Amino acid sequence: MALLKDNKLISLREIEGPASPHQRQLDMALKTRQEALEHVADVDGLVGFIGGEKHALGIGEDWAVSKEIYPGVTVFFIFNRADEELLSSLKVLFGGDNLKLVRGEELAGFAILYVSHMLRYIKETHHDKVLPEVCYKV
Repeated sequence: MALLKDNKLISLREIEGPASPHQRQLDMALKTRQEALEHVADVDGLVGFIGGEKHALGIGEDWAVSKEIYPGVTVFFIFNRADEELLSSLKVLFGGDNLKLVRGEELAGFAILYVSHMLRYIKETHHDKVLPEVCYKV
């Protein structure tokens, strides 16, 4: 598990500005997919499936994984499971030395693509369970 040091993580809103249409696009896509991520029981298996890396960010996350999408451009997926007070949540942040070279549209597209790939992992590892409908649409 990698510990993230001296690496600033930022949202699409911070990259594109407060009126970021791609942040809204990403938020809508995550909203329909995040509940299904409750079914991730083996984070190491998920990391291997997407070719990513597991992290301990120290911000109270249940799990965090990253995927380098271009050299020097990494997307981070930070998940918190639902509890008695809050619904599950998935945050997507970006980091890397070359982040400024990539358009917000591309970043949002890659993030959505990898969350969909995570749903494939859930579908492939839970043949015996009834899963949220979104898992069967990938």
